[in-house]
Amino acid sequence: MNKSNLWLRAKSVDIQVSDQIVPGFDIGFDDKIPHEIKNELRTFVEWVENNFNIPVTLWVDFEYKHYLVRRNGERVGYMFYWTDFSSYPVFDNIDDIPQIRLPIRTEHSTTEEILRSFVEAITAYFAWICNEIHEEYEPNENDTEEILQEYLRIRA
Repeated sequence: MNKSNLWLRAKSVDIQVSDQIVPGFDIGFDDKIPHEIKNELRTFVEWVENNFNIPVTLWVDFEYKHYLVRRNGERVGYMFYWTDFSSYPVFDNIDDIPQIRLPIRTEHSTTEEILRSFVEAITAYFAWICNEIHEEYEPNENDTEEILQEYLRIRA
């Protein structure tokens, strides 16, 4: 994996958090999402937690939808919500925990496509952790593809 990959760079960032903030993911699924997809996403989350640093809780809502719609009407494959650090690298407000919303419809997307969208969303989280995110931030497709291929290689 390329050393400049944002996921690897985020491993070395020392974020100071309050005791109320638990590292790792907090995930939820819409009841209509198939169990095999839920299990695959849980396995992926476990792999990420075991191999990368998630210092600030990342809430993820997997929604049974074709897509999400931004305020400007644009259809998107995920949304990442965050609040700027009040004093980087200190994160101490539990009410400002970042969140990902990810639509899932298996009749229109393969498991790999769903994982790719999830990897892109997590990449935005790591950009936030590295204090690089801003309103127009776009994940690096090479970072996304490297992570996805590494996971698929190990999973195979």
